Amino acid sequence: MTFAQPLWFLALTALPMLLVFKKRGYLGFSHNSLHTASSSRMLWALARMPYLLLGSTLVLLVVALARPQVPGDPVHRTIPGRDIIMAVDISFSMSFPFKGKLEAHTPPKELDFQTTFLERRRENKGMKFVQPEAKEGLQRIHAAQSALLQFIENRWKQKTGDRIGLIVFDSKPRYAWPITDDLRMLYRKTQFLQTNLGNATNFGRVPPGPIDLAVQHFKESGQAKSKVLILATDGEDEIDPMTEDRIIRLVKENNLRFYLVGIGETLARKDVGIVKLTERLQGRIFRVEDAQSLLDCFNTIDKLEKSEVTVSQMETRNDVFFYFAWAALASLALLLVSEIFVSTR
Repeated sequence: MTFAQPLWFLALTALPMLLVFKKRGYLGFSHNSLHTASSSRMLWALARMPYLLLGSTLVLLVVALARPQVPGDPVHRTIPGRDIIMAVDISFSMSFPFKGKLEAHTPPKELDFQTTFLERRRENKGMKFVQPEAKEGLQRIHAAQSALLQFIENRWKQKTGDRIGLIVFDSKPRYAWPITDDLRMLYRKTQFLQTNLGNATNFGRVPPGPIDLAVQHFKESGQAKSKVLILATDGEDEIDPMTEDRIIRLVKENNLRFYLVGIGETLARKDVGIVKLTERLQGRIFRVEDAQSLLDCFNTIDKLEKSEVTVSQMETRNDVFFYFAWAALASLALLLVSEIFVSTR
């Protein structure tokens, strides 16, 4: 048993003082027959019953005020879902032309920005994703960004419980947004990808690479048993054997499901370094050369098996103060009754 308000026990220090300052005198009885039998042990105890009842009433009342609690049944809250990190290549080659076109799509109002474009520009909050016009030409980053946005939107609509994080990388990786279940904020952040293209692609030949950073983030913030890493890239960076062994060890030791989305003609037709690495990891490879294929591959990933994130509160507390409160009232009632028969002055 534990107590929610244990400081109330300090009030028990006043109990001896009540007995000390209570006036002492002769013992009187309400009837003469009781007086003649005063030598009886039972009557001797009865004569002191008011003291006992007064003390027990105060003790029970203090215990009730201290709010005694007993352990309850464990509470388990289970949320279906996965931990997913999307690592997206933002090297300069992602600005190269890409086949296909993006279909017009209006996201739910809850996911869109709540401020106007002029307000965001004035407050340096950035620009929302704008699908390119046909005359401007589709770029690889446009198609990747559109597929990511629809993937996040689907997770949000279906309330799957997935937690998603976003990493971007070129010659070095960095967090775009930490893993979160706030998919609305993640959706808005993903709209800025096309404005920050960098330089060369580095998969980890110069540590850390995107997989290194993803593993570190899973360790720090992951909750689900199923951890999914989706790497979207058009990179042709060669991976030396030492780097390859290190990355394979990281992925296997941390039980990651690895998916490679190879964007562009080179990754669609050739087995470059990252493709060979994925094969050794027994991950799944998607080779995409147009916008629709890219969207389809994310829809396939969307159908992955789910795990469970279980948050258990192993100890609950049930209040039992009312038992002591009722006992204090009963003791007080007996005290009042005893005062009718026995009085001390």
